[in-house]
Amino acid sequence: MSKKSNWGRILLSGASLAAMGALASPALAQDGDDTVTDEIVVTATGRAAAIQDVPLAVTAVSGEQLENSGVQDLRDVTQVAPSLQMGTGQSNSSGTIARIRGIGTGSDNPGFEGAVGIFIDGVYRARAGAALADLPELERVEVLRGPQGTLFGRNTSAGAISVISAGPRFEPGMYIQGDYGFDDLEETGLEAGVNMPVTDSLAFRLDGVVRDRGGYITDIAGGEDVNSSSRWSARGQALWDITPNASLRLILDGAQSDSVCCGATLVNYGTTSALISILTGGGGVTPGGGVPVLDAEARQMSVTPGRGYGETTDEIGFSAQLDWDLGGVNLTSISAVRDWKAVRDQDIDFTSADIAYRDGLEVGIENFTQEIRLQGEVGRLNWLVGAFYADESIDQTDTIRQGSQASLFSNLAVSSACSGSFELFNYCGGGVPSIFQAVLNNPAGPFVGTMTGPELLAANLAILGVNGGSLVPAPAGTGQQADVWNVQTQSISVFTHNEISLSDNLILTLGLRYSDETKDLDANLNAVNPACASLQQMELATIGLLGNNAAAPGFPLGIVRFIEGTSDGATAMALACNPAVNPIANGNWSGSREENEFSGTASLAYHLNDDVMIYGGYSRGYKAGGFNIDRSGFSIRPSTVSNLSLNTDQLAFDPEFTDSYEIGLKTTLFGGSTTFNLTGFYEQIHDYQSNNFNGFNFITRNVPEVISQGVELEFATNPMEGLNINAGVIWNDAYYDSTVVFNALDPVPNTITSGDPLSFAPEWVVTGAIAYRVPLSANLGALFYLDGRWNSEYRTLTLNRSAVTDNDSFAIFNGRIGIGPQNERWSVELFGRNLTDEFYFVGGFAPPLQNSRVIFPNEPRTYGVSVRLQY
Repeated sequence: MSKKSNWGRILLSGASLAAMGALASPALAQDGDDTVTDEIVVTATGRAAAIQDVPLAVTAVSGEQLENSGVQDLRDVTQVAPSLQMGTGQSNSSGTIARIRGIGTGSDNPGFEGAVGIFIDGVYRARAGAALADLPELERVEVLRGPQGTLFGRNTSAGAISVISAGPRFEPGMYIQGDYGFDDLEETGLEAGVNMPVTDSLAFRLDGVVRDRGGYITDIAGGEDVNSSSRWSARGQALWDITPNASLRLILDGAQSDSVCCGATLVNYGTTSALISILTGGGGVTPGGGVPVLDAEARQMSVTPGRGYGETTDEIGFSAQLDWDLGGVNLTSISAVRDWKAVRDQDIDFTSADIAYRDGLEVGIENFTQEIRLQGEVGRLNWLVGAFYADESIDQTDTIRQGSQASLFSNLAVSSACSGSFELFNYCGGGVPSIFQAVLNNPAGPFVGTMTGPELLAANLAILGVNGGSLVPAPAGTGQQADVWNVQTQSISVFTHNEISLSDNLILTLGLRYSDETKDLDANLNAVNPACASLQQMELATIGLLGNNAAAPGFPLGIVRFIEGTSDGATAMALACNPAVNPIANGNWSGSREENEFSGTASLAYHLNDDVMIYGGYSRGYKAGGFNIDRSGFSIRPSTVSNLSLNTDQLAFDPEFTDSYEIGLKTTLFGGSTTFNLTGFYEQIHDYQSNNFNGFNFITRNVPEVISQGVELEFATNPMEGLNINAGVIWNDAYYDSTVVFNALDPVPNTITSGDPLSFAPEWVVTGAIAYRVPLSANLGALFYLDGRWNSEYRTLTLNRSAVTDNDSFAIFNGRIGIGPQNERWSVELFGRNLTDEFYFVGGFAPPLQNSRVIFPNEPRTYGVSVRLQY
């Protein structure tokens, strides 16, 4: 979809709304202090309702608490929401994943949609990475736990995050806030906003944020900082009360970011680390021999000179929310169009050697969504019906390329630095035979003695006829020249959500959603790789010559295919010709898929009295299937000599379904000053979409069964004026209930075993926050705030796992101390994040083609001052 057509949709959606006459979201928020006695109102059921009366597990975090915690984007919300885990791996744009109750989809590929839906002011964000702009001033964030497919639609099989921003008000006001960090990152930020009522029925609001932060990872080779960030965001809003019964809210927002992300540091040195040392002259990458070791806790890494991690994002969006009371029936409509783009480079070997890199990967996602809801009450029935339409276009141009030392590195790995019995390329000076000749002529091997002399001679001549029996080295810049992908998705659904009062205290909720979705894939793939080409020539030259012998009786097997079937050969061939840069997948490809699925919910809630409610229910979640837009997703072996065996069905993955059972207790105690909520849940995920990196490439499989079960506790109290305490605990047992082999050629590191815990799913999480506002005089007050999150140990890797990348238990604390007048016209606050300077792994993996392990480190302790003026 072009820019022109995108803005055409903006104008069209605005015109259609004006013609209809009106909508606004029925979002309400608590006012003033975040006290428990002020009833917290949420819209999780499509209606404004007190959180203690909603029969589902939802965490509502007020805008004040989010500000006190130093929340800048959605990843920071995890600090105050124990069931939510959200973090960034190899990039902000495509490596950000949200998980609820341990369930989420490993991304790193825009073909995968999240299991946790993200909605900002009712508008769906296509991917978690497309929702990372600085958050505006907020009313609250709702974290809905468990499947939310009835009202929030597809791709909410694990839950949903609903962000409600502060809208225009009919009274003038403005604010400006400056932040400055005193730590080494020297973070600076400036936020400003103005609220402008024009008439009694029309108001405008403008908000903007500019933020800049230095990097916290150091490249020891070049001395540059990695993981730095510069970004800005802005939004303009209009609220028009068209009539006493109709209002229209318009939002236009945009954001840009320019970062160097995301760096990783070594925590385990495998045998390939010594090869990196040979290639770089020992440049700070291996232990021993006087060579310095990278200090992970000091956040050190090495980057190939001339390569980098530059990443930029641009986004713009427009939405119109229209609410119209038709007299007993409330019409709600939300129309939105969004355009998001990202461009990034990446030194994907994460070393100072020049093995592989990305050169300007481009991703663009354009969305148009339209939702209409009708809601009303008839007798004991509170009914809601609606329809939803979405049109999404994904464009990606990938450029994974081989560096100047790619073939030499592979040769060193296979030949044991020319001390072994064979090599891939002719780098060892002729004293070491090629792997193909070594296997064919091994006296103890399967061919000598089973082939006749003429057969053996013919096979040797065939091998020598291809570049003298060795592979052709791949020069720098070979690999993907431009892998161009496009996925068009259209989704339409109808839904109903009904609350039936069986008695004054007993409420039955029934919801159902029908979704129809189509996806169309088109790709034009172009890669150049002389090593792969010569490998395939070797296979073609020997097919049939080895077909009638003890090694492969009656099977037309070439030498390459035979080597792939040996324990060491699979790795050697993958080093020579990685699927990500194998030109056998070149050409034009197309495919399509269609899904028609139901999701829904049924629950029963009983109010024992005005302060105690118990409930139980079942929910069915649905997450759409799709296409893995990565050439390594094809069923490719290095020995594959024809793309006739390839098809786009090999890129497809099936939809994911969740059957969730939940029971809960919600109580309000001590005259409304305290709430205590308890939830028990059991979720069975069918055909769980798993996309994992195994050290060579990303592998996609549907895991038949995954279980997530546990108990959640939430507590909030306002024991005295100015004092608010919040706490949350989750015990979560999330594990695979099926065994799946991801790569049959190398099964041991590429197998998920039934009973294995999911990665990024700690068994225990505890969160807590305390805020105390105390008057210092008649006109002056102080704020003391502290929050913390403790996680038990958990894995960061699924395939090719090593215990060194597991996180031990750790705790993160944030704090804020401030002073200002009671009328809040100004404030000066000292803030700190990660106060104890805790070190943990945001993620971990085996870098491409290596048997070492690297991790993405967390941000270190930061602290500074905020000054705010407002009226």
